[in-house]
Amino acid sequence: MITNLQEAYVIHAKAYKETSMLVTFFTKNDGKVSAIAKGAKRPKSKFSGTLEPFQKIVIDYSGRTSLKTLKSSECIEPFQEFCTRKNLYSAFYVNELINCMVKSNEDPIEIFNLYEQCIIQLYGDSDTNIVLRNFEFNMMKVLGYEINLHSDYRSGDPLDANSFYTYAPQMGFTVSDSGYDGEQLIEIREKKFSKKNLELAKQIIKQTLDFYFEELNINSRSFFR
Repeated sequence: MITNLQEAYVIHAKAYKETSMLVTFFTKNDGKVSAIAKGAKRPKSKFSGTLEPFQKIVIDYSGRTSLKTLKSSECIEPFQEFCTRKNLYSAFYVNELINCMVKSNEDPIEIFNLYEQCIIQLYGDSDTNIVLRNFEFNMMKVLGYEINLHSDYRSGDPLDANSFYTYAPQMGFTVSDSGYDGEQLIEIREKKFSKKNLELAKQIIKQTLDFYFEELNINSRSFFR
């Protein structure tokens, strides 16, 4: 008997017809998987309590098309509460980022591990801004959208702490009379996240995601509001 038993997290879920749910999972082996959980909205559903976001589960599903049928789901870790509402909202942001940026056929294991580490940190008392910036930088690197904080894309010279740079997401940084401060860019590369550097990192990441969201036909304005 063929099974697709594997670890997963719920990334997105919505009602499907009267009693079912359409759920997008991020799985360790198959990446993003969309499946119908038949009868999930019924009071005594076999899926009851197992399709909550941010909770590690084991699922099994079947189907030959891109839309699968969920056969089983089981919690393998106890449900946790986030310590603050900001942490909860940050976790939902991470889910939306995964849902929008990761393709269904993307090699999942490295991204799955990054996602899991991020959620674990958000459950704790880590600085949410640092957790999110690290996740964004690392995820974009894995997906092939890495932000080059090492060198000038025109000259190839290393970034200079005494220079200023302009930034084009599809190319990188290049020296300019004004723009982003080179010293700050180097500190961001070295994960020296002062409050000022976190704000700059957020600005650069938003500029990058705006560009690729447009390329992927995603409404970034609603995503970042």
